[in-house]
Amino acid sequence: MELLVGLVWITALGLTAGALTTVSGMGGGLVLVFVLSLVIGPKAALLVSSAALLVGNVHRTWLYRASIDTGVVRRLLLGLVPGTFAGAWLAAGLPDNAIRVIMLVAALVTLGRAVTSARWRLPASSLTPAAAVVGFLAATAGGAAVLLGPIMLSSGLTGRRYLAVTAVGASAMHVVRLSGYGLAGMWSASYLPLVAGLAAAILVGNLIGRRLRDVVSEKAGNALEVATPVVCAALAIAGIG
Repeated sequence: MELLVGLVWITALGLTAGALTTVSGMGGGLVLVFVLSLVIGPKAALLVSSAALLVGNVHRTWLYRASIDTGVVRRLLLGLVPGTFAGAWLAAGLPDNAIRVIMLVAALVTLGRAVTSARWRLPASSLTPAAAVVGFLAATAGGAAVLLGPIMLSSGLTGRRYLAVTAVGASAMHVVRLSGYGLAGMWSASYLPLVAGLAAAILVGNLIGRRLRDVVSEKAGNALEVATPVVCAALAIAGIG
């Protein structure tokens, strides 16, 4: 019975993460890491979510490979890679509650971005340094990849090009995060079954989200964008002891 319950919640979580990110280009990772932090602790949640989301983002990159803008990707990775590695190294030495507080701040910033998205724009020249900040936050708080949104929009990306470049950036960020976590001694083979189950569910969620993307209204998408960080902020507060 316990195994069945575990399979059900892992599947539901992975499907939600994959579908949400494919529909809106963001949010799935945020939900995944915040829920996991309550179940297995924040450090394990950072590592497990990153490994599972890597599979989902590589798959999403393949789905939208024809729309990748290589020029934007190069500038994005110049900031994202070093920022992410620095954040991953720092996270390994932080106490659990410090990570939970950073996660709460990330959720609140994401909420602010969702509420003020019509006015929150960055100059195109800020792509590389802003990506470094996002990578650092993602490695220490998880899910901060949603903050790539304003940067991508400022680079003139929309639709499939936006989804494609976001997927490439997220894939690179997860590879760097896992490298940093591993070098810092955070990895454990006991996480493999959980990673595998989540990754499989995320892949299915990606395909579901690809179909939903054509039928979900803009109003519903905006509501999801606001609701996601609100739920995550509540989860972060619940986890702070």
